[in-house]
Amino acid sequence: MHSVAPTGSISSLIASVRALGGRFLTLVTLEGKQAGLSLAWMLGLALAAAVLAITGWIALLACVVLALVQNDIVGWGWALSIAALLSFAGAGGLVFMVIQRSRYLLFPATRRQLRRICGGGNQHE
Repeated sequence: MHSVAPTGSISSLIASVRALGGRFLTLVTLEGKQAGLSLAWMLGLALAAAVLAITGWIALLACVVLALVQNDIVGWGWALSIAALLSFAGAGGLVFMVIQRSRYLLFPATRRQLRRICGGGNQHE
């Protein structure tokens, strides 16, 4: 016995799959646009927050310098040097943290697994 599906049912199935695919593609496109706009807003707001944080740090250093000079603790030169050293120390600490975190950018566990799969054995970098 030979079973053949009616032509109308196959064409309606293809039409349904096309319609479903079209709706799915429209949904993905709309959500992609929404995600892109959200990312742009997030980056803009992060930039604004960074500018405000830098402004606050400069204002805090200015207050420290002014307090040191007005209370005759140190002169302008030493007060500004202390402020600069505080900024350099903070920047150095942040750079050290960035360097420490950078090792996770190299996907160490994934690379280890790939070496095992590719027959790299126990080679270490």
